[in-house]
Amino acid sequence: MFTITSAALLSSSRQLAMPLPLFMLLAGPTARAQAPKTLADLSVYPNPAHIRATVKVPAVPGAARATVTMSDAQGTVVFEQPVSLMETGGAAEVPLLGRPAGLYRVQVQVGDQRVARTLTVE
Repeated sequence: MFTITSAALLSSSRQLAMPLPLFMLLAGPTARAQAPKTLADLSVYPNPAHIRATVKVPAVPGAARATVTMSDAQGTVVFEQPVSLMETGGAAEVPLLGRPAGLYRVQVQVGDQRVARTLTVE
């Protein structure tokens, strides 16, 4: 349990206690930004996509580079790009013009960690 004490409550000798997750919801953006992110926080959008898709890679502590790959339904790699990871993470733009409609596997690898998402191309 995390205890938050308000100046107004101090004068009345009361304390306000709330669970940590509720505190994080009520905290300012700076406090929320410090919450650790993992590679599982990877996002691919828009999905479904037509012209291009953005792969947003979160910052991974100790990592400076990630590799984004996209494979078709047969498992053939049709796109690969290294991504520099800054303090806030990194992003890759995946061009989709000329790609047949269907399901594609977008995979991001950072060191020995891998996460994949399914991308629908229309």
